[in-house]
Amino acid sequence: MPTLRAQHLRELVLDLAALVWPTACVGCGAEDRDCCDVCLAALGELPAVHERELDGVPCFAGGSYEGPLCSVLVAFKHDGRVGFRRVLGAVLRDPLLSAIRCAARTEGGGPSAPLIVAMPSRPNGVRKRGYRHLELLVTAALRGSRIPSLRLRALRTTRGRVGQVGLSASARERNARRIAVRHSARHLVRGRRVVLVDDIITTGASMRAAREALEHAGANVVAMVALCVAGRRDARGVPAKSRENP
Repeated sequence: MPTLRAQHLRELVLDLAALVWPTACVGCGAEDRDCCDVCLAALGELPAVHERELDGVPCFAGGSYEGPLCSVLVAFKHDGRVGFRRVLGAVLRDPLLSAIRCAARTEGGGPSAPLIVAMPSRPNGVRKRGYRHLELLVTAALRGSRIPSLRLRALRTTRGRVGQVGLSASARERNARRIAVRHSARHLVRGRRVVLVDDIITTGASMRAAREALEHAGANVVAMVALCVAGRRDARGVPAKSRENP
């Protein structure tokens, strides 16, 4: 835990930076901080793990898609605020480690160390962003962890996939199915336990499609993880701010 002196030094550095590069909190708009202490504290007070099931598979999440968690994720994912990977990684850490432990206890599926497979973004989204946001979050979440696991870029989107926001439930299911296992990864996932990771779960359509693709290739998806869970507000889709699965 930072000492009082280190905290004061951090505040001084941030105050000086704010004079040169004026900024505001992405959560509440408070001046001089990218994310103010109040919003950071709210992120730190989230329940450690939300556990649920998705089609019979244990699913672990860090929180609900609202408040500072929503604002920080949007800024990280869509506005190039790469520095937020650390605070988001801290939210993802406990759910991801819980899923890895769950996977290690599952019978069958080859070696004890599970594969961690992140949901893919569309190529256009990766080009615009300049980084694979989920892979950065997984790296940040696992930093310093000694729990054995292996990461693999096993999935890709296929032609015609678009963003999920605004689609009807049936259209989301059809769109979500535009996902496949990379040819180079098929032999690597065969017979392995897999922990599937996404940033937001809304209806679960994307997770279901990814699970189906992986299990068709011979993998055993034994746990799922999401940074946060969002609820649909009406028949037209989730709030536009989410911009889920670009």
